[in-house]
Amino acid sequence: MNSRSKHIVISVTIFIWLCLGLFSIPTFGQHNELKSAITKIDFLPDYLKFQFAGGIGFLSTGVGYTFFNHKIDATLFYGYIPEAFSVDDMHSISLQFTAKLIHKQVTKNLELLPINFGWFAHHTFGNEYWVKLPDNYPDNYYWWSPGRNAGVFVGAELKTKFLSTKTPASGMAFYWRAGTRGLYLASMAQNSVIPFSDIIEYGFGVALYR
Repeated sequence: MNSRSKHIVISVTIFIWLCLGLFSIPTFGQHNELKSAITKIDFLPDYLKFQFAGGIGFLSTGVGYTFFNHKIDATLFYGYIPEAFSVDDMHSISLQFTAKLIHKQVTKNLELLPINFGWFAHHTFGNEYWVKLPDNYPDNYYWWSPGRNAGVFVGAELKTKFLSTKTPASGMAFYWRAGTRGLYLASMAQNSVIPFSDIIEYGFGVALYR
């Protein structure tokens, strides 16, 4: 890992721990007061996410906001792929919008969101992942760029009250997603021998809600 990559990873690690501290700092008998105060701070993110795979990084962390009575989420992710799983350390950011139109209360402490769907835009950093076609290529040689792409996904989520009695967080959720990119769909449309399973990216994660 080069010096620049180390600095990025250290900065992101500090950011993650600060976010975790926001949800899990000791309350010293003032849990309800602290929880109420944090809930009223509107500019704080509504949730913190940690995700494995899913097309936005080997490991990703994100923060976001929920709108329209928890029907729409907007999340900004930072993704990281270590050199052990790629030709080099890779860093990326993703903006994701998720529609959660169906909410089913299973029990007092469990809420199921069986069908979530959404759209994401993804940007990978690095000289190899250009957005504008390099000068050494003829015009229109590639209609796509390796550094920036977009895609769609579907998934589901199970929200729980876990941690809600011990921290200012209102609960924890577990989710999964299956998605693909526009480039993959276009490639499969042009080459029918590509199996559908080859263009699907699966991801799993946890979310900590404020």
